[in-house]
Amino acid sequence: MNLETHNLFGLGIAILMGLLGGKLARRLKIPRVTGYLLIGLLIGPYILGLIPKEVSSSLTVINDIALGLILFAIGNEFEWSHIKRVGVGSLFRLALYESFGVLIFVSVGFILIGESVSFSLLIASIAIATAPAATLLVIREYHSRGVLTDRLLALVAINNVLCLIIFRIVYGYHHIQNGADVLSSILQPIYVVTVSLVLGYILGRLLTIWENHLDELSELLLVIIGVVLVGTGVGRMLHLSPMLISMAAGATITNSSYMHRLIYVEQRQLEQPVYIAFFVLAGTSLHLDVLPQMGIAGVIYLVGRSLGKIGGVFLAGQKVKEKYPQIPKYLGITMLCQAGVAIGLAYEVSVDYPEIGAVITTIVLSTVIINETIGPYLVRVGLSRSHEIGEKNQESILDEVS
Repeated sequence: MNLETHNLFGLGIAILMGLLGGKLARRLKIPRVTGYLLIGLLIGPYILGLIPKEVSSSLTVINDIALGLILFAIGNEFEWSHIKRVGVGSLFRLALYESFGVLIFVSVGFILIGESVSFSLLIASIAIATAPAATLLVIREYHSRGVLTDRLLALVAINNVLCLIIFRIVYGYHHIQNGADVLSSILQPIYVVTVSLVLGYILGRLLTIWENHLDELSELLLVIIGVVLVGTGVGRMLHLSPMLISMAAGATITNSSYMHRLIYVEQRQLEQPVYIAFFVLAGTSLHLDVLPQMGIAGVIYLVGRSLGKIGGVFLAGQKVKEKYPQIPKYLGITMLCQAGVAIGLAYEVSVDYPEIGAVITTIVLSTVIINETIGPYLVRVGLSRSHEIGEKNQESILDEVS
């Protein structure tokens, strides 16, 4: 059987088994995204082997499309009028506190066990990332709406932008420490962030122009897919950030398009099969073989990251505690999911610095298994404790977590 057949078989199995995993998760009263990940882990190369490692690796285009659509959707939540109502200062304070909380806790932890400042800051900058995909899907699954939900969606987007900026700055410092040219190391992060945001804005504006010339509404879905694919592809070719490009495109559209609500509806039609395949394949890629290697470094990463996010949000949330007590109490635990962004950054380090990259990749992969399994459940707990779950799910969930 040739490789193409294997790929098609793997993709079909991923979607069908993912549907079953989602149904089982609903019966077990856990988020569907956790069911997708666990079923992927079960049928992946480390347990049943229905989807071998080489097949999972060859379907990375599905991951790129799904992540692009997810970040496009996250960008759609950046409606400026809504952000102003929530509070720009409050959102950025939350993002800064939790991001730098992670940076401090994780880097200090690694310095205390004898790692260099450069290495410690590098792995701590990767720890800042929050998985937008799992977070968004849990919110959608439970039809969550409210004060905490609004802040969570915006905070995840800002958090990942900050993560990429801080990572680029720290990575530039690491390059300099290893003898790289100072000027190019300083200019590289500025280039990546600025050009990515500008390209995303241009693609978003092109979509808003195209919407004025639609022959039928279904054409809109193809335009969305085209924008996401072009943005991701150009980002890869120019060594930019596909994540920032997709997010900027989504934010541009939601603030400049009179049809942005229809764009949102059309996008949702495509999401389910792509997202199921994405999370099942992510489950097949979870490296069970590295879990025993986690050791003290993995514990420091896991604990330091959790303390930084929960503690940072708790401190930043004190200003709104009187009005919104759910923010300092529950927002922090909804920020613990981590997957694709962190893995991607770890692999980037591996390409440039194989020795330390192998260490960072092992730590990130081993902790992703824990964060992606427990994280979606904690998102649901935080939303339900804040009484923001849709009515049809609220009663049973509150009974379970109380």
